[in-house]
Amino acid sequence: MDAIRHYFLAQLAEQEAEAARHLGDGYWTDSRTGRNVGLDELQAIGAMKAVALDPRPGEEDAQIYLGRLLADLDDVANRFRAAAPDPDGYGIATIGTVARRLAAFDSDPSVRFRSAP
Repeated sequence: MDAIRHYFLAQLAEQEAEAARHLGDGYWTDSRTGRNVGLDELQAIGAMKAVALDPRPGEEDAQIYLGRLLADLDDVANRFRAAAPDPDGYGIATIGTVARRLAAFDSDPSVRFRSAP
C-alpha cells in the first residue's frame, strides 16, 4: 500500500508543478475573465490532498485500499463540480487525470516504474 500512496502523492506533485507552470505563463490566462487555469488546478489539488491516505480497518488488501482511494477521488470530483468555480474545466480535469493514473496503477504494472506523463 505504500507504493500506491507514493504513486498518488507523485501524481499530486506532478499536477502541482503543471499548475505552477500555468500560473507563470500568460497563455493560460483567459483574456476575457483574467483567470488563470492554474488557480483552478491548485484548488483541485488542494481538494485531493484532503483524501485520507492511511489505510482504514479492513483495507489490508491493496485492491481494497486502491478502490477506496478511487471512490474518495470520485467524491472529491463531485464536491468540486458542485462548489468550485472552474469555468474552463481544468480543475475537474486535474482530478480526472489523477484518478485515471491511479486506476492504471492497478491495471498496468508498468506505470509503477515510470514517472508521471
